Formats: sequence, C-alpha cells, structure tokens
Amino acid sequence: MKIRIDKDIVEIIPEHASEAAELEALWIKMGNCTGGTKRLEPMGTYMKAEDKSAKFHIEGLTAEEVKAQPTVLAPYDTDVYCYICNRTEHIKAGDPIPVCCGRLMEILD
Repeated sequence: MKIRIDKDIVEIIPEHASEAAELEALWIKMGNCTGGTKRLEPMGTYMKAEDKSAKFHIEGLTAEEVKAQPTVLAPYDTDVYCYICNRTEHIKAGDPIPVCCGRLMEILD
C-alpha cells in the first residue's frame, strides 16, 4: 500500500485486491455520515529501524460501530484466508468477504 502526504491531505493507494478490501473497510468505518467526526490517533511509537507497521486508533466510534464489521465485496472470484486460524474459503465476485476470528478474511492474491 502506498501512502502520499501533501500538506494536510493523506492519500492511501492500495496495490493489491486485499489492500483495496481493507481500505474499503477503513473508509466505511471512517466515513459514516450519521455519526460524529472520526479521527485517526497514533498508538504507541513508530521507529522505522525497529517497527514494520504503525498502529492508529479510530477515535469517535460508538460502541456499535466498534463491534460492526463492514460488508466488503470480493472484486473477483478468489480464495480468502484467515491468518489467525489458517482457514481458507473460496468466494465468488460480488460475494461479501467473510469474517473469521473477529476480522475480515484476507484475499489471496
């Protein structure tokens, strides 16, 4: 996934179908027009020499929004994978990506 920063605008560009599905899930969580403003707040520390990722908390979600899993549709016929329990499943284009172990399964590219 690419991230571009231009002044106060952050652009996130998915490079794979699985990243596009994750970005769609983030967009759904952040873009709920019925609630209040959501913010991404950094969690912990990030040092590029030591950390492979940075974590952010979505601030402003209601308890229902925290528990809700967004419906993300498969862009094409594919296999999906749960990296926690190693379960795989085949889904067709347009089917919702299943939730396993509390999170969306990942598209196998």
